[in-house]
Amino acid sequence: MRLKKDLEKAALNILESGRPLLTHLNADTSWVLTLPYPPGVTPPYGRGLLNILIDPWLVGSQKDYFSWFSKQWHVIPSSVQTIAELNECLGTMETTIRNRQEYAAGSTDTLTSSLERSNASYIDLVVISHEFTDHCNQKTLREIASSTPVLASKAAARLISSWRHFQHVHSIAAFSDKQHDWKNASVAGIPSWVRVARIISNKDAMSFHSAILIMFNITSSTADTSIEGLVYTPHGINAEDLKPLCSASPQINVLALLHGLHDIRLSRRQLNLGAHNALRAQRISASRYWLSTHDEVKKAGGLVNHFLRRTIWTIEDVLEEEKRRNEILHIGSPLADIRDTHFANLESGESLLLR
Repeated sequence: MRLKKDLEKAALNILESGRPLLTHLNADTSWVLTLPYPPGVTPPYGRGLLNILIDPWLVGSQKDYFSWFSKQWHVIPSSVQTIAELNECLGTMETTIRNRQEYAAGSTDTLTSSLERSNASYIDLVVISHEFTDHCNQKTLREIASSTPVLASKAAARLISSWRHFQHVHSIAAFSDKQHDWKNASVAGIPSWVRVARIISNKDAMSFHSAILIMFNITSSTADTSIEGLVYTPHGINAEDLKPLCSASPQINVLALLHGLHDIRLSRRQLNLGAHNALRAQRISASRYWLSTHDEVKKAGGLVNHFLRRTIWTIEDVLEEEKRRNEILHIGSPLADIRDTHFANLESGESLLLR
């Protein structure tokens, strides 16, 4: 399995750098965020990493309401076909790290693969952004251990709870200009150095254009210091709605923005906000990385497919367009320059170490 070999190498990079890893499980919008435990925090036995699984949909179709209305399939195969395969890959990372640590300590013993062969789950948290089945896929989610905590949007949390599979399902706390203290986003059973919140707009009644904010402190065991964050917005969020990030207390340093490039419309309604909005969102969030997401051109059927319109942008295209428009995001900040930002379009199974 290629992903298993790649993550084995990536585990050593995490160990050496102490930095998080982001892995794209498919060509669409399923991700794993892997975090090293911070100094001073003792991880569970056999563990050195914490894995957050985001919007998993691995195989099969997804439909909205009825198959005749909207149905889609992946065109590019997911890098793993089952949660068991993903768990095996994550277990290999732990084995690699433990063996390197034992070797550095002068031990000739190596960790056996007993942990990998056991029923132990290496998925520590599941985060679901929307109730739609390309984000909240019942078939994939039911493969995950029922003891795994799930954080989801309100609608998704209600849906997941109705399955009676997971023991711990929580609605994600709000983050806004009125609620900008990220410490309030704590949830029982989740490590204190990890927080998850949701940024929504009062103008968007269905919260379709919202963002998940995953925050973590992997450099210090002190909770009151500044924290790093990842902004995940598969449909895009109106860039102005990210401004509460600028007034967060304590400060949030946005490490990565996950926002797609494609502009997708259904009749007059814009579904995915696309690259121009992403560029504005990156400027407001000041993210160090910008990764495209939810841009897979899937096989589609049903009535809705006849009315969907997709404009495919590349990063080069949108920068040229912004130069021609000569737009300004805020005083003194031209949109055309993203030299301080690392842009990446990860394929299915590719990972990126976020330094």
